[in-house]
Amino acid sequence: MPFPLTTEQRAAVEETGGSLLVSAAAGSGKTRVLVERLLSRVEAGADIDRFLVITFTKAAAAELKSRVAAELADRM
Repeated sequence: MPFPLTTEQRAAVEETGGSLLVSAAAGSGKTRVLVERLLSRVEAGADIDRFLVITFTKAAAAELKSRVAAELADRM
């Protein structure tokens, strides 16, 4: 990733209490937080097929899928 996470973003990534709703303004890093959160769980041994991630648009879902795939490729 090109820049470090903010304190609030890092807290959202590291929260392990269960479900999480990420709601923020456009361009604030929501997708990045979701990608980092998902991949941190996968790196800890979670099955990526066991996650449910919901977005509001097909475009947002495609962007999230693309970023997860790219990050997985980079980290492998």
